Amino acid sequence: MQEENILEKREKLLLEAFDDKAFIKEVKNIRLELEEELMRFILFLKENLTSEQKIFENIESRIKSIQSFREKIYRKDYIKNWNVSDDIRENQKLIVENLPDFIGFRITCFFWQDEEKIYNLLKLYYEQKNLNDIVLNFDENRKQKNGHTINKLSGKYKQKYCFEIQIKSVMHNMWGEVEHKTIYKNRNYDATISNKKLITEEIFNILQASDKQLLCIFKEKYEEKQLLQALFYEKTKNIIGKKCKTDILAQHYNSYFSLFSSSADMDLVRQFVAFSLLEKDFCRKEVDLDDINSAIYELKEMIKAEFLEFNLKCLFYISEIVLKIDEYDSFLTYLSKYLFDQSGYDLEDEEEFEGEDVFDEDILEEQVDYKENILVLLDQKIGGRKSD
Repeated sequence: MQEENILEKREKLLLEAFDDKAFIKEVKNIRLELEEELMRFILFLKENLTSEQKIFENIESRIKSIQSFREKIYRKDYIKNWNVSDDIRENQKLIVENLPDFIGFRITCFFWQDEEKIYNLLKLYYEQKNLNDIVLNFDENRKQKNGHTINKLSGKYKQKYCFEIQIKSVMHNMWGEVEHKTIYKNRNYDATISNKKLITEEIFNILQASDKQLLCIFKEKYEEKQLLQALFYEKTKNIIGKKCKTDILAQHYNSYFSLFSSSADMDLVRQFVAFSLLEKDFCRKEVDLDDINSAIYELKEMIKAEFLEFNLKCLFYISEIVLKIDEYDSFLTYLSKYLFDQSGYDLEDEEEFEGEDVFDEDILEEQVDYKENILVLLDQKIGGRKSD
């Protein structure tokens, strides 16, 4: 009973010291100073990592919560081993000098394999004496209870304030948080804990494999345009497959991207993909089909006559994903007008032909040539011309 009373008194004194407003303000200022020092290391990292080794430029940081502090002083026997006094300032000094992870920092990278690289660069940066008033310990054990390596180290600032630095990839961090809370910080008895450990270990292996696959994809250095096209295909292929009654769609998507390749077209694709990823409804773009002159109408009829309807309809089905065109004939009108715009031929020039002697061979030849040139362009983009 006497020992319990002593421990309760020690706990009360430590918690009062920990929760003191002036002390909290002091620690927050120290945290900001340390963060400023470590941000200089982030700049060093950006200069020394390759383009394939990515980090998040903001450092995560935290001060240990009072609940976590209370649990740790018992779990680590600090409550018995620390020389707790009745002086609040002495107890605050005791906490900052002896609680290893009192202040915590995390440097986050994209990929698992880069953790060790960053750890070694931090060691180099430290050995070059670039950190002011900071002592780091690179000799401590990095093996966790689960058998995995964690790239972390402890330090001391101004010979007084203890802190810890962790270097983790996104997936490692996510897995670690789940494992820590469900396995090692689970407050309730769990008869299935052994099974949970096996499951979390399997998830660890899956995430590591996924991390490697993501790295392989990242190293291929896809351009933004290629990524957008791939995502657009993934988000629409089921719809288009049902309408086209085939799942062999690569040729038709290639035709679509080859033909509708302007910056305005890609902006539409980008918007559609963004809305799809956010699971929001996309508002299709209105198209202007007013003031269609005879040249557009004639080109449309030529396209209908000379190109396979199946190919054109597949192009229509893909286009209506982003354009407010719900009829095939309207799409052909839009396509004809689009081709005129892309060809650079001025439709106003066409009006000059109207009223001229239609038997003038030079005029007839010029009219036929520019339309044939547009048809050749369309064939190069989408194929499927019947005369081929």
